[in-house]
Amino acid sequence: MIAVETEFNLTKERKKGMHLDGIAKYFPMWMRRGTQHVVVAMYRFYIGIVAHTSKIEFQGIEHIDTNRMLGFWHEDSFCMQLLLRELKKFQKKVHVIVTSERRGDYIAEMVSHYGGAPMRLPDGLKMRSFLKDLKEDSKQSGLTLAAAMDGPNGPYRKPKRLLFMLAQEAEKAMVYVRFQKKGMFIFKKRWDKYRIPLPFTKLTCQIDYIGDILKEDLKNFTQSATRIFGDDVCFNE
Repeated sequence: MIAVETEFNLTKERKKGMHLDGIAKYFPMWMRRGTQHVVVAMYRFYIGIVAHTSKIEFQGIEHIDTNRMLGFWHEDSFCMQLLLRELKKFQKKVHVIVTSERRGDYIAEMVSHYGGAPMRLPDGLKMRSFLKDLKEDSKQSGLTLAAAMDGPNGPYRKPKRLLFMLAQEAEKAMVYVRFQKKGMFIFKKRWDKYRIPLPFTKLTCQIDYIGDILKEDLKNFTQSATRIFGDDVCFNE
Protein backbone atom coordinates (compact mmCIF):
# COMPACT_ATOMS: atom_id res chain seq x y z
CA MET A 1 0.00 0.00 0.00
CA ILE A 2 1.74 3.18 -1.27
CA ALA A 3 1.59 6.89 -2.00
CA VAL A 4 3.38 8.61 -4.88
CA GLU A 5 7.13 9.09 -4.55
CA THR A 6 8.42 12.64 -5.07
CA GLU A 7 12.02 12.13 -3.97
CA PHE A 8 14.54 11.47 -6.79
CA ASN A 9 17.39 10.15 -4.66
CA LEU A 10 17.11 6.40 -4.22
CA THR A 11 17.68 5.05 -0.75
CA LYS A 12 20.00 2.08 -0.20
CA GLU A 13 16.98 0.00 0.68
CA ARG A 14 15.25 0.80 -2.60
CA LYS A 15 18.42 0.11 -4.58
CA LYS A 16 18.64 -3.29 -2.91
CA GLY A 17 15.01 -3.94 -3.83
CA MET A 18 15.70 -3.00 -7.45
CA HIS A 19 18.69 -5.40 -7.50
CA LEU A 20 16.48 -8.21 -6.24
CA ASP A 21 13.87 -7.36 -8.85
CA GLY A 22 16.60 -7.67 -11.49
CA ILE A 23 17.57 -11.12 -10.25
CA ALA A 24 13.95 -12.23 -10.17
CA LYS A 25 13.46 -11.63 -13.89
CA TYR A 26 15.80 -14.56 -14.67
CA PHE A 27 13.34 -17.00 -13.10
CA PRO A 28 10.31 -18.25 -15.08
CA MET A 29 7.10 -16.29 -14.45
CA TRP A 30 5.28 -19.41 -13.25
CA MET A 31 7.98 -19.94 -10.63
CA ARG A 32 7.83 -16.33 -9.46
CA ARG A 33 4.03 -16.39 -9.30
CA GLY A 34 4.08 -19.72 -7.49
CA THR A 35 6.46 -18.37 -4.87
CA GLN A 36 4.33 -15.25 -4.53
CA HIS A 37 1.16 -17.26 -3.88
CA VAL A 38 2.92 -19.33 -1.22
CA VAL A 39 4.29 -16.25 0.55
CA VAL A 40 0.93 -14.47 0.42
CA ALA A 41 -0.79 -17.59 1.76
CA MET A 42 1.64 -17.56 4.70
CA TYR A 43 0.90 -13.87 5.31
CA ARG A 44 -2.85 -14.53 5.28
CA PHE A 45 -2.43 -17.49 7.61
CA TYR A 46 -0.51 -15.34 10.07
CA ILE A 47 -3.08 -12.54 9.87
CA GLY A 48 -5.76 -15.12 10.60
CA ILE A 49 -3.87 -16.25 13.70
CA VAL A 50 -3.57 -12.66 14.92
CA ALA A 51 -7.24 -11.97 14.22
CA HIS A 52 -8.45 -15.07 16.06
CA THR A 53 -6.12 -14.91 19.07
CA SER A 54 -5.99 -11.17 19.72
CA LYS A 55 -8.55 -8.67 20.93
CA ILE A 56 -8.75 -6.09 18.16
CA GLU A 57 -10.68 -2.85 18.56
CA PHE A 58 -11.55 -0.68 15.57
CA GLN A 59 -12.36 2.66 17.13
CA GLY A 60 -14.15 5.00 14.73
CA ILE A 61 -14.65 2.45 11.97
CA GLU A 62 -17.97 4.13 11.19
CA HIS A 63 -15.95 6.99 9.68
CA ILE A 64 -14.89 4.70 6.83
CA ASP A 65 -17.77 5.19 4.45
CA THR A 66 -18.14 5.70 0.72
CA ASN A 67 -16.53 8.78 -0.79
CA ARG A 68 -13.69 8.89 1.73
CA MET A 69 -9.91 9.14 1.48
CA LEU A 70 -7.98 6.98 3.95
CA GLY A 71 -4.51 8.06 4.99
CA PHE A 72 -2.14 5.82 6.97
CA TRP A 73 1.60 5.57 7.61
CA HIS A 74 3.77 3.13 5.67
CA GLU A 75 4.75 1.39 8.91
CA ASP A 76 1.16 0.17 9.23
CA SER A 77 0.99 -1.38 5.74
CA PHE A 78 0.84 -4.91 7.13
CA CYS A 79 -1.58 -3.93 9.91
CA MET A 80 -3.92 -2.43 7.32
CA GLN A 81 -4.71 -5.97 6.19
CA LEU A 82 -6.52 -6.44 9.51
CA LEU A 83 -8.66 -3.39 8.76
CA LEU A 84 -9.42 -4.54 5.21
CA ARG A 85 -10.34 -7.93 6.63
CA GLU A 86 -12.80 -6.25 9.01
CA LEU A 87 -14.26 -3.99 6.32
CA LYS A 88 -14.87 -7.01 4.10
CA LYS A 89 -17.39 -8.24 6.70
CA PHE A 90 -19.43 -5.09 6.05
CA GLN A 91 -18.91 -5.30 2.28
CA LYS A 92 -17.01 -2.03 2.29
CA LYS A 93 -14.60 -1.95 -0.63
CA VAL A 94 -11.47 0.19 -0.48
CA HIS A 95 -9.24 1.03 -3.45
CA VAL A 96 -5.58 0.99 -2.39
CA ILE A 97 -2.67 2.64 -4.22
CA VAL A 98 0.10 0.03 -4.55
CA THR A 99 3.63 0.38 -5.90
CA SER A 100 4.46 -1.12 -9.30
CA GLU A 101 7.65 -2.67 -7.89
CA ARG A 102 7.86 -6.44 -7.41
CA ARG A 103 6.91 -6.21 -3.73
CA GLY A 104 3.71 -4.54 -4.87
CA ASP A 105 2.61 -7.85 -6.44
CA TYR A 106 2.42 -9.41 -2.97
CA ILE A 107 0.58 -6.42 -1.52
CA ALA A 108 -1.88 -6.32 -4.42
CA GLU A 109 -2.74 -9.99 -4.01
CA MET A 110 -3.38 -9.56 -0.28
CA VAL A 111 -5.47 -6.43 -0.85
CA SER A 112 -7.60 -8.30 -3.41
CA HIS A 113 -8.05 -11.26 -1.06
CA TYR A 114 -9.58 -9.02 1.59
CA GLY A 115 -12.03 -7.42 -0.79
CA GLY A 116 -9.98 -4.36 -1.72
CA ALA A 117 -9.04 -3.11 -5.17
CA PRO A 118 -5.32 -2.45 -5.77
CA MET A 119 -4.38 0.44 -8.04
CA ARG A 120 -0.82 -0.05 -9.32
CA LEU A 121 1.40 3.03 -9.35
CA PRO A 122 3.62 2.95 -12.49
CA ASP A 123 7.12 4.31 -12.96
CA GLY A 124 8.65 6.63 -15.50
CA LEU A 125 6.72 8.07 -18.42
CA LYS A 126 3.50 6.29 -17.50
CA MET A 127 3.29 8.21 -14.21
CA ARG A 128 1.74 11.35 -15.71
CA SER A 129 -1.00 9.39 -17.46
CA PHE A 130 -1.67 7.39 -14.30
CA LEU A 131 -2.02 10.51 -12.15
CA LYS A 132 -4.43 11.99 -14.65
CA ASP A 133 -6.57 8.84 -14.58
CA LEU A 134 -6.26 8.64 -10.80
CA LYS A 135 -7.65 12.14 -10.41
CA GLU A 136 -10.66 11.23 -12.52
CA ASP A 137 -11.19 7.87 -10.81
CA SER A 138 -11.01 9.41 -7.33
CA LYS A 139 -13.93 11.66 -8.22
CA GLN A 140 -16.21 8.69 -8.83
CA SER A 141 -19.19 8.66 -6.53
CA GLY A 142 -18.94 5.91 -3.92
CA LEU A 143 -15.21 5.28 -4.43
CA THR A 144 -13.09 5.11 -1.26
CA LEU A 145 -9.32 5.41 -1.72
CA ALA A 146 -6.46 4.58 0.66
CA ALA A 147 -2.73 5.34 0.48
CA ALA A 148 0.37 5.39 2.68
CA MET A 149 0.99 9.09 3.21
CA ASP A 150 4.78 8.74 3.52
CA GLY A 151 5.26 5.93 1.01
CA PRO A 152 6.83 4.32 -0.84
CA ASN A 153 10.30 5.17 0.50
CA GLY A 154 9.82 7.93 3.03
CA PRO A 155 11.11 9.97 4.68
CA TYR A 156 9.53 8.52 7.80
CA ARG A 157 6.14 10.10 8.59
CA LYS A 158 6.68 13.00 6.24
CA PRO A 159 3.35 13.08 4.39
CA LYS A 160 3.21 13.77 0.68
CA ARG A 161 0.56 15.88 -0.98
CA LEU A 162 -0.99 13.25 -3.29
CA LEU A 163 -3.84 11.95 -1.15
CA PHE A 164 -4.65 15.45 0.14
CA MET A 165 -4.71 16.81 -3.40
CA LEU A 166 -7.02 14.01 -4.54
CA ALA A 167 -9.33 14.61 -1.58
CA GLN A 168 -9.52 18.33 -2.31
CA GLU A 169 -10.19 17.93 -6.04
CA ALA A 170 -12.72 15.13 -5.51
CA GLU A 171 -14.36 17.03 -2.63
CA LYS A 172 -14.14 13.98 -0.40
CA ALA A 173 -13.42 13.96 3.33
CA MET A 174 -10.21 12.44 4.70
CA VAL A 175 -9.92 9.81 7.40
CA TYR A 176 -6.77 9.11 9.44
CA VAL A 177 -5.98 5.46 10.26
CA ARG A 178 -3.28 4.42 12.73
CA PHE A 179 -2.45 1.48 14.98
CA GLN A 180 -1.11 1.66 18.52
CA LYS A 181 2.46 0.51 19.14
CA LYS A 182 1.55 -1.93 21.91
CA GLY A 183 1.41 -5.53 20.74
CA MET A 184 3.72 -4.98 17.77
CA PHE A 185 7.07 -6.24 16.57
CA ILE A 186 8.90 -3.19 15.17
CA PHE A 187 11.71 -3.29 12.59
CA LYS A 188 13.58 -0.33 14.02
CA LYS A 189 16.37 -0.35 11.40
CA ARG A 190 13.95 0.11 8.50
CA TRP A 191 13.25 3.66 7.36
CA ASP A 192 9.53 3.25 8.08
CA LYS A 193 9.90 1.35 11.38
CA TYR A 194 7.69 -1.34 9.85
CA ARG A 195 5.37 -3.05 12.32
CA ILE A 196 3.98 -6.57 12.51
CA PRO A 197 1.08 -7.23 14.91
CA LEU A 198 1.64 -10.02 17.42
CA PRO A 199 -0.88 -12.76 18.30
CA PHE A 200 -2.36 -13.21 21.77
CA THR A 201 -2.42 -9.50 22.52
CA LYS A 202 -4.68 -6.44 22.41
CA LEU A 203 -4.58 -4.24 19.33
CA THR A 204 -6.28 -0.92 18.71
CA CYS A 205 -6.92 0.63 15.32
CA GLN A 206 -7.80 4.30 15.77
CA ILE A 207 -9.75 5.88 12.92
CA ASP A 208 -10.23 9.65 13.10
CA TYR A 209 -12.35 11.83 10.86
CA ILE A 210 -10.32 14.73 9.47
CA GLY A 211 -12.88 16.25 7.15
CA ASP A 212 -12.58 18.24 3.96
CA ILE A 213 -9.24 19.40 2.59
CA LEU A 214 -9.19 23.00 1.39
CA LYS A 215 -6.97 24.69 -1.20
CA GLU A 216 -5.42 26.67 1.63
CA ASP A 217 -4.37 23.40 3.26
CA LEU A 218 -2.41 22.47 0.13
CA LYS A 219 -0.80 25.90 -0.17
CA ASN A 220 0.40 25.73 3.44
CA PHE A 221 0.83 21.98 3.48
CA THR A 222 3.46 21.66 6.20
CA GLN A 223 1.51 23.83 8.62
CA SER A 224 -1.78 22.11 7.79
CA ALA A 225 -0.36 18.60 8.18
CA THR A 226 1.21 19.55 11.51
CA ARG A 227 -2.11 20.95 12.68
CA ILE A 228 -3.99 17.82 11.60
CA PHE A 229 -1.57 15.14 12.81
CA GLY A 230 0.31 16.93 15.59
CA ASP A 231 3.35 15.07 16.86
CA ASP A 232 2.65 12.16 14.49
CA VAL A 233 4.38 13.97 11.62
CA CYS A 234 8.17 14.26 11.30
CA PHE A 235 8.92 17.04 8.82
CA ASN A 236 12.31 17.72 10.41
CA GLU A 237 13.73 14.24 9.86
